[in-house]
Amino acid sequence: MINATGLRWILTALFVLPALHALWSTTRPGRTLPHRVGHLLHAVMGAAMAAMAWPWGMDLPTGPQIVLFSVGALWFAAAAFRPPGTESLRAGLFVAVPHVVMMLAMAWMVAVMDGSAMASGGSGGGHHDMAGMDMSGSGAVGMMSLTGVGQQWTAGLLAAVLAVLGLLWLAQAFDRGRVAVPSVGGTAALLREEAAEPACHAAMALGMAVMFVLLL
Repeated sequence: MINATGLRWILTALFVLPALHALWSTTRPGRTLPHRVGHLLHAVMGAAMAAMAWPWGMDLPTGPQIVLFSVGALWFAAAAFRPPGTESLRAGLFVAVPHVVMMLAMAWMVAVMDGSAMASGGSGGGHHDMAGMDMSGSGAVGMMSLTGVGQQWTAGLLAAVLAVLGLLWLAQAFDRGRVAVPSVGGTAALLREEAAEPACHAAMALGMAVMFVLLL
């Protein structure tokens, strides 16, 4: 999907490092089942986004990805409805909606690229012209771009929303990191760990925003 080697590696790092952190988070003691499933979904999404940055990533089966990320969106939406007394619905939605958006954005990206490939009868490898896609030359940053106006507007809107979410998560990570500096002992370590989670979400959201911009 990306021709520029440097950008390809940068985006790969933005997706792989958060994916590894998410995998590590699933093994930490004290995590509830919803937290473990959520981190696992983010790990899979990070790996899938990293694969999209490379030509071979276009050969991965798209149907299971669309189903998985659609189910992931439903999972995060359902997680907002916590048992009574644990958290207000508004607070639950505030936490869950960004993750729902990321999962749906991922499912949409996979679906629109797969739909374009199927419409032209080409392979999923991204080496053939696709209906609804403009296959750029080797000098372009992006290997392909959307040609449908509706798809371009959707990609632009998702890019903007993901960029805002990424900046909000980044600000949250900085806030938690600053609180950890004057702290001592285990409190500082805990705050740094809590800061790492929004930082990873920020990296993945900003990386996804760049990927959507490349489709314009």
